[in-house]
Amino acid sequence: MALTSARPHKPMSKNKATLLVGLTMGVIAFQLNATMLNPAVAQMENELGVTTAAIAFSSALFFLSKAIFQVFMPRLSDMVGRRTILLVLLGILAVGTAIAMFGPTIEWLYIGRFIQGSCGPVFTIALLTLREATPDEKEYGTRMGVVIAINGGIAGVDVILGGWMAEHFGYRSILALCLVLTAAAIVATVLWVPQFAPGKGERMDWWGVVFISIVVVGISWTVGGDAFGNTFPSLWSTVYICAAVLALIAFVIRQRRARNPLIPADQLGNRAIWAMPLTTILTLAGIMAVANLVGPSFAQNPDAGWGMSATLASALFMAPYALIGWVVGPFAGRVAPRFGYKRLLQFGLLSSALVIAGIALFGLNDPLVFGILLFVLGVTYGGVTNVMLNGLGILLSPKSAPGLLPGLNGASFAIGAGLAFTIVGRSITAGSPAGAESTGGYAQALWICAGLTAVALAITPLLPKPELNAPAPR
Repeated sequence: MALTSARPHKPMSKNKATLLVGLTMGVIAFQLNATMLNPAVAQMENELGVTTAAIAFSSALFFLSKAIFQVFMPRLSDMVGRRTILLVLLGILAVGTAIAMFGPTIEWLYIGRFIQGSCGPVFTIALLTLREATPDEKEYGTRMGVVIAINGGIAGVDVILGGWMAEHFGYRSILALCLVLTAAAIVATVLWVPQFAPGKGERMDWWGVVFISIVVVGISWTVGGDAFGNTFPSLWSTVYICAAVLALIAFVIRQRRARNPLIPADQLGNRAIWAMPLTTILTLAGIMAVANLVGPSFAQNPDAGWGMSATLASALFMAPYALIGWVVGPFAGRVAPRFGYKRLLQFGLLSSALVIAGIALFGLNDPLVFGILLFVLGVTYGGVTNVMLNGLGILLSPKSAPGLLPGLNGASFAIGAGLAFTIVGRSITAGSPAGAESTGGYAQALWICAGLTAVALAITPLLPKPELNAPAPR
């Protein structure tokens, strides 16, 4: 049986626009910390006197922290209150950003980035708040699409601006901008975001949190490599997967015996609890690396691809891909209640798999075809599939724990992304002669991506059909 998140009978803030602005400002404050530093790697190396590997380690800490806190913070917001947790997370984000900005050594950057990553649940909690504050399904779908699109990046402008600021003012200027935006988001949250606490008075199962966090870290480090440079396959991969399995067994035992379980005992068999994260992991594994690894890598490859500069490749391929997701996302969210979230997810996965296959067959020979198909993938994934994955994570969560499934689903995005880059990166090299990158290696990687996306599509019939609320009276 499909279950929906609990919705307190509390009126929405008087100005719907300010509510949306308040939530999106929080999402932007976190997201820019994740994207704007990407083109500033060289400046960070020079200013801190470290290697690329050291900077990569700081990013690994950022995303690891995000995955861990994503598991339980949305559920904690059920109990403590959405706005309260948003303010706590934004306050912590400000502290982490200040440490990363003023820290004189790489060790301080590590601390700051780990603290910043712990605020990743801002996005999930924003969607939960929006759901509870918006009774009309079409209106919710539209606004959900806006927030999800923004969470994917500011249509490519964030990366371009980050590169320009790093080049002219250093990487610390980016963190200074993020700090100012975080302060503005705190003010906006206080003024415009209402408080919801559907699980007020409940207690958190902290032992359950520990066990499920070990599961998330173990799987993430197994499929995506750990933060210390160990990648699959290795001895450490075996250690991590064994730790994840043992922690999962301990978690299930704990949930059956705990007085206040993280996952209610009657929900352990709910298909949504495991089918939704599995669908998300497979989807991200299949699609994420196509636009974020295969696209830019192939376009810039002087032998297999077209030898473009990073700026030109971003302008021709990455920016249009991101921009169309902004345009289509709100529209897809609006029509989802009418056509069905699950049905649109299946459409998005099927069309994405076909587009990826088209890139493998035709796109690697012609930059125009490559660009057009990548643009279409921005529609099918960025505009449709991504919105439906996040929307279903909200709608299918148990009434008794509305923040549970969105948290697990959010962690699944990180696991799937790590799996994507591991599989695709290795397949590009493995499919090339003498270990060199070639068109054959890229084609092999794309076929693997298409296959993983098809497997995700095959899992979707297991997802329950979400129950939607009746439209609000006008």
